[in-house]
Amino acid sequence: MIAASPDRTDALSTDDVVLVTGSTSGIGREIANNVAAAGATVLVHGRDREAGRATVDALPGDDHAFYRADFADLSAVRDLAAAVRDDVDALHGLVNNAGTWQRERRLVSVPGCEDGVETTFAVNHLAPFLLTHLLCDRLRAGGDAGGDEGDPARVVAVSSEVHMRADLTLSGARGPDGPAGMAAYAQSKLANVMFTYGLARRLPDGVVANACHPGATPATALAREASPLMTLGWRLFGLVGKVVDVTDSTAEAAATPTYLVGSRAAADANGQYFEDCERSRSAEASHDRSAQRDLWERSSEWVALSEDERERLAA
Repeated sequence: MIAASPDRTDALSTDDVVLVTGSTSGIGREIANNVAAAGATVLVHGRDREAGRATVDALPGDDHAFYRADFADLSAVRDLAAAVRDDVDALHGLVNNAGTWQRERRLVSVPGCEDGVETTFAVNHLAPFLLTHLLCDRLRAGGDAGGDEGDPARVVAVSSEVHMRADLTLSGARGPDGPAGMAAYAQSKLANVMFTYGLARRLPDGVVANACHPGATPATALAREASPLMTLGWRLFGLVGKVVDVTDSTAEAAATPTYLVGSRAAADANGQYFEDCERSRSAEASHDRSAQRDLWERSSEWVALSEDERERLAA
């Protein structure tokens, strides 16, 4: 994996504002640091206020801010979007990085599904799906602010290569019966890629959307809900992986998301999947447009988009 460098943030300036979800630790915090080092203002998101304040204080530059929201609660996602809309008129970038991995199947309540939705799917897919809808006008304004240089606003989905192991079954995302653990995580990451492809076709001129695999990074807290045995195995994988060069540091894993949100070289990419800052081929299942439309429609129902909110990103 390659680390972030200045040419991967050469599209960012002091006029730009970038929201990075899940940015109080791990890959998200590294992305936030890269963006701030380029001079842009970072909107830091997380669940822990103390960690959020510490992150903001550690970022280079001024005017960064922390926003608290638990992505397992879609009403909190709406509150986050409302707060961002109150504070900024334009967004250069939205990095949908926040995610979870759950050892056991748990359900969360969502407004449009009385059976409940599996937590990993809700946090990793439904929350960014809703947030992107609610902030699309701020992204449009960010793209317009690119002016003659034509630099678009960017939406980046931090997915994972494990999406290639999944077949998306929407019925398995709702109710008590269905996948958990790695199977549920893989489904959510496939949904990230499929959402990105559908989003790219719906975004207004001046806004682009791309997905990426950041790398294998045992150093993150993603699997904090794993069993003790799996946690031990993940740590051992990290130690051995460093020796044989098959795992990535959080700084290395942040390079591709940073490139997509901040590089002029990525300005013409839209509806693409990246790995190591290069275009790559995502799973064949992710290219099924009928499945993409089904995912979009079901997600719209589950997060209870209003007619006005649906129209913001209508096909």
